[in-house]
Amino acid sequence: MEASSMLPILKKKLAFLSGGKDRRSGLILTIPLNSDQTSMEELSATLDYLLSIPSDKCKARGFTVIVDGRRSQWNIVKTVVLMLCLGILSWFYGRF
Repeated sequence: MEASSMLPILKKKLAFLSGGKDRRSGLILTIPLNSDQTSMEELSATLDYLLSIPSDKCKARGFTVIVDGRRSQWNIVKTVVLMLCLGILSWFYGRF
């Protein structure tokens, strides 16, 4: 997946890798939700792209995901957290 094909979606800043690391040296992924943002397909595509960037060594350390829902509705926050949980489970079971 190339950044040029994702550019319109990436400009919306639905999620980003800040460059920071947690205590385990895992990467920090931030999802700043807005009340007008409801496209789960675009968010999913953004996450797929962003999670494909780090090396396998960095991915092995894991990620800390921050879902900032202060400017969003609770049902959108719940949907995003559920989407993340399902994505983590499918990734976990796909490895074994």
